[in-house]
Amino acid sequence: MDNFYISAILREMEQAISGRTVARVFLVNSDLLIDLRLENNQLLFASLDRTNPALYLSGRQPGGEANASHPFAIQLRKHITGARLTTLSKDPLDRIVRLEFEKFDVSGDRARSQLVLAMTGRAANAYILNSEHNVVAALTDHAVFPESRTEKSANDFHINDSMTEADILETEFGPSSIFSPLIKNEFIARCRTSSPAQAFRSIAVDLFDKNPTPLVYSRLPIEQTGQRLINLKTDLLLSHIELVQAQGMLRSAFPTLSEAADRYYSARDEQKALQNEYNSARQLLAREIKKREAAMSAILRDRERFEDPERLKRHGDLLLANLATARVTGAKAKVIDYYDPDQAEIEIEIDENKTLQQSAAEYFSRYQKAKRALTAIAVRQEEIAKRLSPIKNILNELEADPTAEQISKARYSIEKALGTKRSSGSSSTRKTKDKNDPVLGRRFKTTDGYEVMVGRNDRDNDALTFRAARPQDIWLHAADYPGSHVVVRNPNREAVPHKTIVEAAELAAFYSQAKREGKAAVHYTQRKFVSKPPRAKPGLVRLSSFKTVMVEPRCVLERLG
Repeated sequence: MDNFYISAILREMEQAISGRTVARVFLVNSDLLIDLRLENNQLLFASLDRTNPALYLSGRQPGGEANASHPFAIQLRKHITGARLTTLSKDPLDRIVRLEFEKFDVSGDRARSQLVLAMTGRAANAYILNSEHNVVAALTDHAVFPESRTEKSANDFHINDSMTEADILETEFGPSSIFSPLIKNEFIARCRTSSPAQAFRSIAVDLFDKNPTPLVYSRLPIEQTGQRLINLKTDLLLSHIELVQAQGMLRSAFPTLSEAADRYYSARDEQKALQNEYNSARQLLAREIKKREAAMSAILRDRERFEDPERLKRHGDLLLANLATARVTGAKAKVIDYYDPDQAEIEIEIDENKTLQQSAAEYFSRYQKAKRALTAIAVRQEEIAKRLSPIKNILNELEADPTAEQISKARYSIEKALGTKRSSGSSSTRKTKDKNDPVLGRRFKTTDGYEVMVGRNDRDNDALTFRAARPQDIWLHAADYPGSHVVVRNPNREAVPHKTIVEAAELAAFYSQAKREGKAAVHYTQRKFVSKPPRAKPGLVRLSSFKTVMVEPRCVLERLG
């Protein structure tokens, strides 16, 4: 999210969030979420991710567990929970946002604090300032507190008609530029049809003088960004001005900048998850190919050791044929080569401590050993070649068509080619897994005909999520409450009706400690966005992306088992 988009989105959000009181705030990895009791359960979402920082209103909460014990999270709760957001501002020439809060302390005095979000790429950080403007906490300790830069307008750039494209790139798009790479690429694109000065002025007018237009440009239909690999730098663009560089791409307009940002970052998360799946499958294939190619190289080296066994037999025969005439000198015996039409004299290496008969017997023994070894090597070589070729074909198919379907197919094919299966707890579980219809936990049927599975305990939850569920299945769990993992089977990989998601969410809430609540929040996402943290106990998961729905905890669906 670039400097100018942040400026525009702050102007858009100001009326909605200014004066609101913070109900809760929490930290998830490098993301801050502030609940201001907005409509539709929206949260103020600030990502301090160094690769792509962002700020917008969203009902889509990021995955992962809140880090309540982080020192910054503790200070954040202390200073702004229960406080009223009084001022929302941004440094005009940089991605530095300042949120000022006010609340009454225990003595009844007004206590002011400030949350500073430095969304500045590699130096991204967040700071809490007290009423004396002293930094009391920082998200990370690597960066220096940012200084403000002087404001500019569209008329503050000194561009003249004689300047070349290279001149403007050097003066306005250098290392300290206020323009993002997206705007730089837009300038280059506009230079194709306008003079450099005209191209730059038109961008300045769009940024400073025109009302923003919430846009997402995508190479694929935006709902398909989780189905096929794209280049996140060029094939998915978030903008609030019309982009010439996006010619030929699909243009999606949204009612608000927050909605555009929410859809854009949701699509990015889906694409990142797909890229992780692709890289994981590709690395698995590459590792197996490398392992077999190394085995093949070792086999070829062994073949060289036992190459030409007939020569060993011939040496044994010649030693016996020349018992009476051979001339032995140390470890060599000169004999007549009766296999040679010219019957030339040759030297054969022998053990000087052995007789010619014993040396001949040793050559015959080596001959038999070499023949057996070459037979075994040929069998092994054929076996490895038979396994190596399909794996290479799977990798070629995956690289030629990097889609979610092809990734899933590649994983299945590699397991079949290697003769392996995913681990499971028992033989009965393995059999049901092979039939693609595992029976785990409770099973229900929604009114739309979808099968829903509900885990009974932590180990059942693990098996349900990580062995039974497929990447396109819908996974659900009660928010902020221990409970069952719930999976909606989606064998056709189509969009699951919202009604089915709500019914499954009701089950997730019912089979959780939120059962007695009037309403409960339930997170849901595709199974491919669910992962298990390293060394985590059974039932504990991490989500890279999810949405939330409010439902009544109840169990009214048809029970299948």
